[in-house]
Amino acid sequence: MKTLSFALMVFGLVTAGAYAGEYLQTLKADCWVCSTPEAYDVALAEQRRGDGDLEELKRRLLAEKLCMFVDAGFVEKMMVPFAKVVERQGTKVKVTFTVEFRKRFEILHRQITRVTYAGWTEAANLVDKEIL
Repeated sequence: MKTLSFALMVFGLVTAGAYAGEYLQTLKADCWVCSTPEAYDVALAEQRRGDGDLEELKRRLLAEKLCMFVDAGFVEKMMVPFAKVVERQGTKVKVTFTVEFRKRFEILHRQITRVTYAGWTEAANLVDKEIL
């Protein structure tokens, strides 16, 4: 029995240490993640034009299911392994990431929802994040 518990402890330390000191990538705050590279270019062009309200642009592109704006609060909710690059196309990368949303109903009751997103963004919008 001691051998089994020791083996499980060693396995736990090895798997926990797999991410220790390793750099994973996350998204920068205030960037766009879009359904296609072309939609990303459109979102940036409309934002740079600056003739409209940014909040209205965010709502419109999200309603059209073209792009979503990733702010600092959204980045905080991203789960390990954060943003994983699955495809590259020029300076754009297709990333997948999972976000966890928590909603409290009462003192002891809460609902946890995990949503996995996939979309295109500029490769420069990825930053290293160290896991301790």
